[in-house]
Amino acid sequence: MTTRTTAIALLALLTATPSWGQASVGQSSDRAEAATPVVQSSSEKVRDNPANQYILVKTGVGKVIGTIDARALPVEPEGYNLLKYCWTVSNVLGDWAERAGLTGAMIVRALETSAWARDLVRAGYAADPVNEAIGRYEAKLVAAGFTDAARERALEGLVTDLDGLRRTTPGAAQIRTVQRCGGQSRSLGLNYTTAPEDGRARFIPYVLHQICQNQQLDADDPVRCDYWMDGKTDGPMSFAGETVYTVRWPDGATASGRFDPEQSRSAGSVTLHLRLPKAK
Repeated sequence: MTTRTTAIALLALLTATPSWGQASVGQSSDRAEAATPVVQSSSEKVRDNPANQYILVKTGVGKVIGTIDARALPVEPEGYNLLKYCWTVSNVLGDWAERAGLTGAMIVRALETSAWARDLVRAGYAADPVNEAIGRYEAKLVAAGFTDAARERALEGLVTDLDGLRRTTPGAAQIRTVQRCGGQSRSLGLNYTTAPEDGRARFIPYVLHQICQNQQLDADDPVRCDYWMDGKTDGPMSFAGETVYTVRWPDGATASGRFDPEQSRSAGSVTLHLRLPKAK
């Protein structure tokens, strides 16, 4: 519910802003009338209309909200640190950090803002004003293409907004921005094997798979959902979260499914099985 409320607040801001509301819609309509309709890939859709696509990304992130809940930390006595979690593309998507491009940047910010919306209520702030402030932060990022410089400026604006809310909200925690990423590195490397052997595997993070579905694309089509990667055979791969896979064997047999890499960290490897149909 929090993610949906924040998305609505963001959408209202975007549609009220000429550069993303009226102008972009008009330009998109002109292009649509002038060109023959084509089926775009996921990343093309994101680059072509980042405002609307960010809403879809945020919806996809909402379906993996367990990732956020697992990382929830208590509010510290000295105040709430907006940078307490190390949300980076590498930490969130592993080997897909580069391939995901702008979509990956959107995922990280959607995770970050979803965590804020949850935590700030726990820190004593009212949900609706917080969601509106977060929506303004996100609108600035969308308008500037999710650059690091834009994020720094937007973060300053968010701190100002939250400080204003705190002055009228007794008991709300003070807001801080203390960078914590320097000491939060973890190994994401994991080998994989197939049973039987000689299977050729492809992988995609579950959150990217969900985003393709939200875009009304075939998430299992590596051309349309253009984040799929062939499995490495010369070393481990970096799997950061739940991952969708498909395997094809030389005899034409196939298997598909999803796995949580955290359940295989201690073993260092995950095995992808061909599941034979049960005998009747």
